[in-house]
Amino acid sequence: MIRKTLCAALLALAPVTVAHAQDGIDQRIVGEFTPSRDMTSAALGATAAFWAALDRGDLAIAYGLATPALRRAVTLEQFAAAVGPTADFGAPRRVLRLTWYHEQPDYPGTVLAVDWQVSEGETLLGGGYLIWQLQADGTFGLLRLDTTDLRE
Repeated sequence: MIRKTLCAALLALAPVTVAHAQDGIDQRIVGEFTPSRDMTSAALGATAAFWAALDRGDLAIAYGLATPALRRAVTLEQFAAAVGPTADFGAPRRVLRLTWYHEQPDYPGTVLAVDWQVSEGETLLGGGYLIWQLQADGTFGLLRLDTTDLRE
């Protein structure tokens, strides 16, 4: 079973709106906010770029997509050691849900949680989430990630 981290406190603090994102992906919104289609496209594009870099083994490019705060807290070497073992699942990852948080106590500004999983046939190989933060220039920077690898 995929391990998921829920921000229960955040969910209790603000109403959750369920919307329909692009490509039929479940989308939820916490806080008074409506993401534009361009924002959703940019976030999904950042997610695809991050996964493509991981799949190529280009951890420096993946690290470069992190927010400045994450890069100050974690070196490239630490990032590579943490992310490298689960970088390439050998099968495409699938986005399950997008959860937008706007101006929440633990996440100021606008952030997006991308819940994902990867399967091969009926076999679940892993899953996790990416947390993206909207930057001043309109791009998304990786703020946090969690991956569960279920391969043996």
